[in-house]
Amino acid sequence: MSRRFGWPDYHWKMLVPKKLLDCPACGHPHEPGRLCHHCYGRVKAETKEMQDAIEKNLGIEPVEKDVVVLYEGEKELKGADYWKGQRIVELPKKRPAWFHSNLMQPSTQEPAESTDVKPEHLA
Repeated sequence: MSRRFGWPDYHWKMLVPKKLLDCPACGHPHEPGRLCHHCYGRVKAETKEMQDAIEKNLGIEPVEKDVVVLYEGEKELKGADYWKGQRIVELPKKRPAWFHSNLMQPSTQEPAESTDVKPEHLA
């Protein structure tokens, strides 16, 4: 292994990350453009829990309808007609604060109706 990585006292070949940022959510360090390992672990655990609930409810049958995962108290927010044609999997806990309910909605803004252009340099 010394040929591959070198000796730490003499010539260390490993690349040490130099630009580390603190995660605004949890405070752990991460490289720019990447999730920190702590937040990634939380997302991975929540996803695994959702997958286990889907597998427990639906089994290994082929999915022909949309599958919707609902947390505690979310089914009453929309009418019964909204849930027609969808398979519903309910998780018996509250939705985490970092896991938004509108992840599937587009995040782009509507185009502006006005065509007025503001001047760039005012002074």
